[in-house]
Amino acid sequence: MRILAIDFGEKRIGLATSDATAMLATPRTSIDRRDDVRAIEEILRFCSREEIGLVLVGLPRSPEGVESPFAARIRSFAGKLRAATSIPVEFHEETLTSNEAARRLPRGTVARRRARAAGLDPMAAAVLLEDYLAQKAGEPG
Repeated sequence: MRILAIDFGEKRIGLATSDATAMLATPRTSIDRRDDVRAIEEILRFCSREEIGLVLVGLPRSPEGVESPFAARIRSFAGKLRAATSIPVEFHEETLTSNEAARRLPRGTVARRRARAAGLDPMAAAVLLEDYLAQKAGEPG
């Protein structure tokens, strides 16, 4: 089963997928979010093309384990997505995925700016998915 991980943002939504064996995570693309309806339509088209069997949505928490203020917005979006598809939609804690994604991007001011614009959101989704896959495999995340 292939898994889609979503790093939700008001401007962009990062997408990453697992391989068919759910062992590897790959950053894929980002969606420019104008509104929830269009974003969900794009995500569902992506899911259909990629034969996705599970959607994983990142949910941020503080280091103390408390959901961030943005978590309610993410839960709202995920609820709309869940209502629009028969594909299971689950949450996975995503604290610091964007920090880890930025760390993985190329060094250097110009290169980092370009990479960040093109790839930070999908990379954050891939970090989220890697953590989920590691936990499912029984490895420390």
